[in-house]
Amino acid sequence: SSVFFMLLQSGVKVFGDCAINVNPSASDLAQIAVASASTARAFGIEPRIALLSYATGDSNKGELIDKVRDATAAARDLAPAELFE
Repeated sequence: SSVFFMLLQSGVKVFGDCAINVNPSASDLAQIAVASASTARAFGIEPRIALLSYATGDSNKGELIDKVRDATAAARDLAPAELFE
């Protein structure tokens, strides 16, 4: 995976998983999230990581949504000091 930095008026933002990863597993997504947090910290940026799907909260159900929820939980287990949403 990869990350890129965007310089906005509000500050620098780091975006992870910008490369094409066809159907990553929940574990892959968790690793990408943790690596993105580590990259942000390496550049002095306090990470806040959002793992996104096409649903908000409990508004929908499905395999892809479950994968993102599982990835979020796994990322929290891998790096409990980080903020993953």
